[in-house]
Order: sequence, then C-alpha cells, then structure tokens
Amino acid sequence: MFLFCPNRKKPVENSHLNPKSFRNRIFDSKSKPASGMCVILSLFFSIAAVADAATYTGDIEYSAGSGENHATIVIDFDLDNHFSFEYNWDGSAIGWDALDAIDTQSNLVVDATWYSEWESHFVNDFDYPGGTEFQYSQDNVTGWHYYGSTDNENWSQNTGVDNRTLSDGDWDCWLWTNYDAAWNPIRSPGQMPVPEPATILLLGLGSFAVGASRRKLLSIK
Repeated sequence: MFLFCPNRKKPVENSHLNPKSFRNRIFDSKSKPASGMCVILSLFFSIAAVADAATYTGDIEYSAGSGENHATIVIDFDLDNHFSFEYNWDGSAIGWDALDAIDTQSNLVVDATWYSEWESHFVNDFDYPGGTEFQYSQDNVTGWHYYGSTDNENWSQNTGVDNRTLSDGDWDCWLWTNYDAAWNPIRSPGQMPVPEPATILLLGLGSFAVGASRRKLLSIK
C-alpha cells in the first residue's frame, strides 16, 4: 500500500500522513520535593497507553448500502467530535467500498486520490457538517490514521483502505492525529488529542523548574 507523506511529491509505503500540516503542590523546607515533570509525563503517557479501551457510542449518522453484513465506520475528528456511519453489503467488501458508499449516499465527503500505478486510494481528508479537526500546533505533522476493530474495544492499525477486508460486525476508524518523529501516530481510538512528546517534555521541564525555584526561595528564607 503506497500513500502520501507530507512534504513529499509522491506516495510512500504505509503512510497515512496528510500534507495539511504536523495543581501545583505546596512545598515547605521539610517536605519531600515532587517532580512536576514526572507528574505531567505520567499523566500524558497514562492517557496514551489506553489504546485498547476505545468504545465509540452514539447514534448512527447514516446507513449506506444494503445486505446482510454490517460494519461501522467512525470518523474521529476529536473524540468528542466523532461521527459513526453504517455500511451494509453482501458477499465481499473492502474498506474503500464502505467509504465510497457512504460518500455517495450521505453528507460525508471523502477526499481521496487514486494512484493507478499502485492500484491504491489515499484518503486525503473528510468533511462532514459539524466535524472540526483538532487544531494541533503548526509544528505538528498531522493526518488521518486508519484503524480497525472487531469489537469496538481493541484496535489495530490497518495497512490501507484497499487492503482492508471487511467482515460482518467490523469497526473501522479514521482518526485525526499528530505524529512523532518516527511517523508513528501519537493518538489512538478512544483517546483525546495529546501534545507531541517535545511539548510534553517542555511542559514537564517548566513545572520542574518552577518547583525547583520555589524550593530554593524557601531554603533561603
């Protein structure tokens, strides 16, 4: 599967990146200092670790297609701003069949590019009334990452919309996320958007510095 990578002029393999862009504890002189950096890092990475506990709820926006088999397609702009669609079919179907049917029959607009040399679609973007992509910082590489699940709880990354064979009861999730320096998605289904690791580290260092300065002032007194 060959897909488009930011700031490059041709698709690259297995990339889902979009070129659209990437309380304070009171201390006294006898108390044991706590690291603000550790607290913040623990908080963010604890959130990031909950990748297999995703459950999307809410009404189905639209049901497309017809048949005995059913799959749910989630477009996740920002966890609290996600929309679920149902795709129905008989026989065999792939991820692209679901998107194509929903795009044709509902108000969801799927912006995709077909690369004939690789016989693959690359999904550039989604547009849906009320759907607003989370605004990461301008330094972030961002894009739509593609996940699949059989139970709406345990998710794995899909290699491509044309390589995804759907089964009855499947869930697909297209999720707006930022990426780390190794092009790994920082966000997973069920997670709130989180800052990139560099931002997390800076936040932690800032809290640590504030705590250290306060302890120094207290020791001087």
